[in-house]
Amino acid sequence: MSVTTMARVWATSSHSGTELLMLLAIADFSDDDGRAYPAVGTLAKKCRMTDRNARLILTKLRDSKELVVRFGEGPKGANQYLIANPLKGASPLKNSSALKHVSFTPEAGFREPLKPASANTSVNRQQPSEGKKRRSRSVEKTFAEWIDVVRASGEKPISDYFTVWDYCEGIGLPAEFVELAWLKFRDRYSSDENFKGKKYADWRRAFLNAVKDNWFKLWYRNGDAFLLTTAGQQAELETRGGE
Repeated sequence: MSVTTMARVWATSSHSGTELLMLLAIADFSDDDGRAYPAVGTLAKKCRMTDRNARLILTKLRDSKELVVRFGEGPKGANQYLIANPLKGASPLKNSSALKHVSFTPEAGFREPLKPASANTSVNRQQPSEGKKRRSRSVEKTFAEWIDVVRASGEKPISDYFTVWDYCEGIGLPAEFVELAWLKFRDRYSSDENFKGKKYADWRRAFLNAVKDNWFKLWYRNGDAFLLTTAGQQAELETRGGE
């Protein structure tokens, strides 16, 4: 824990309530520069909320410019969180507002910054990005081409793709398992010579299919719980450098 970062959050953050709680939770893991690498599930448990709610609050913090999130860009494939230094003086988001999904972010090409929207618009939150998808479906791209387009637009590939996170929350699949699947998916289509030439018009939908069908055999269901297979345990070790 960095006492310096924690004190900075208390003294200068414009947030209150659950947004401030989340920022303090991240600060609890951070170094003096405000960098931290906790899993979303860890933050959710620390703040006593669901993984999905934690992701929505992280998005609010990103939108306020007080937090930078880079999916899979931390050590050993972890998410990197950076508490802005100094914190931006953005006005707190009102409790009556929610976030509208404008396009895919953290790298997670995981778009333009998220905009606040009415709390009653959750059903329509994907309309802008879905519109973009409809216009681009006829254009198939390799994974590398898609990543270039996503990053050039300021988007992130997967972390704000609510469709996949809503699906996983609905079946109880842990966020950490989804992140492992993303890393395997990314490596397959960016590094494997047998797959680098593969083209899709909608790579996010392809990733959703990879999760739904468990392409990489990373987990299995045991009653109400999901557990890692041997392949999943190996993938987890690889993200930690074999520790």
